[in-house]
Amino acid sequence: MDKQRLDAFFLLILFILDLILLSLALTIAYNIRFNLLIKIRYFYVEPNEVPEFFPYYLGISIILTVLWIILLILNRVYSVKNIFSYYPVVNAITVGIFLVSSLSFFYREFSYSRLVFILAWGVALFLTFISRVILYIVRAVVLGRRLSRALIIGNNEFAKSIISSGKIRDYAEIEKDKIDFGELESFVDQRNIQEIIVTGEISDDELLKLISLKRKRSISIKIVPEGYLIFAKRISFDEISGIPILEIEISPLEGFQGYIKEIIDFLLGTLALILFSPLFLIIALLIKLDSPGPIFYKHLRAGRYGKPFYLWKFRTMYKDADKILDKYPELKREFEKEFKLKNDPRVTKVGKFLRKFSLDEIPQIFNILKGEMSVVGPRPVTFKELEKYGEYAEEILRVKPGLTGLWQVSGRSDVDYSQRIKFDLYYIQNWSILLDIKIILKTIPSVLLGKGAY
Repeated sequence: MDKQRLDAFFLLILFILDLILLSLALTIAYNIRFNLLIKIRYFYVEPNEVPEFFPYYLGISIILTVLWIILLILNRVYSVKNIFSYYPVVNAITVGIFLVSSLSFFYREFSYSRLVFILAWGVALFLTFISRVILYIVRAVVLGRRLSRALIIGNNEFAKSIISSGKIRDYAEIEKDKIDFGELESFVDQRNIQEIIVTGEISDDELLKLISLKRKRSISIKIVPEGYLIFAKRISFDEISGIPILEIEISPLEGFQGYIKEIIDFLLGTLALILFSPLFLIIALLIKLDSPGPIFYKHLRAGRYGKPFYLWKFRTMYKDADKILDKYPELKREFEKEFKLKNDPRVTKVGKFLRKFSLDEIPQIFNILKGEMSVVGPRPVTFKELEKYGEYAEEILRVKPGLTGLWQVSGRSDVDYSQRIKFDLYYIQNWSILLDIKIILKTIPSVLLGKGAY
């Protein structure tokens, strides 16, 4: 059996294993909760109060299993490239359990145990991890101890970086102008090449020969892009009517997963509004006692696709703040350059406290609930600030700005514009539920310690 068929076979086995194990996850979680944990005093439930597994838990188990499989497919788990990648599995399982547990809250005929959902999440992660470890070992035994030999075409900085990374243990290197692409097939057979990496510019004819070779020999073909920054996250080979196609995939925020993020934003926004509602009254009172002027401050910002919206904050500056800044020419020039001032004379005493702990941004919860912002995303910018983003402005505007983001947990106001752009672009192209969770968790200590805020 050749490597292509072997990989296809293992993908089929992986799919079947996931289907079986995930269908058992909630059943196992139910039994842990109501047969094992029930013996612990804290989790004790009267025998007559233990819910029957059928029909409610069985029904939700089927729905959860189907949803998990759909999310795994959408995360491209069942592809040769991701066959043993666990990150998209965690992402899919987390999103699935979050959606089902959230929706079950609105089902009034039966009250599901939240602990069962948490246990199901842990059981699903454990079972899928163990199955992949076992499958990896079996595949390694079947394939033997052969090293995957690579052919690196090109002799430039890209080639040197790839070799020095240590990720390719066995390779052959050849300069671009010294290889005949017409004889590449025989070279591959003689050297037992299983992967080709092109680090230099190639013509359309050479690309077609590489694609043809990929079909015939089932080897991996990788091409280093010419540009410094490519917005496509992945490039995959395909064909239409025999015509070779390079498919470019963009940010996962565009499409189905983008809708998932919007649902999560609405749920988190609603929860935040409930939790922070007492603070609204306290902060409003402090602002009124500190200085004359309105409680809230709104400012025009650039939203998704460049749509303007008003970003809401608690007022942190004195009335007629612009006139105050006119008295300090050097500070005004600094503000016009960076749009931030470390020692801003316009900020009130209460405003300094609110800014230090980002409490002035709480009203942006309303922006999130209106669909103008996201909980996590790129930094909200003014239309004047967009000029500093240059050619990357359009890319940044493809997603909603966020209440927090990588810029927030990486220095906040201390981060310069070039770094902000890098953080925003990285977030857009590498978004996942887990990345959002990670940023939210990092935001908490960053805000509490007041790092980089002014």
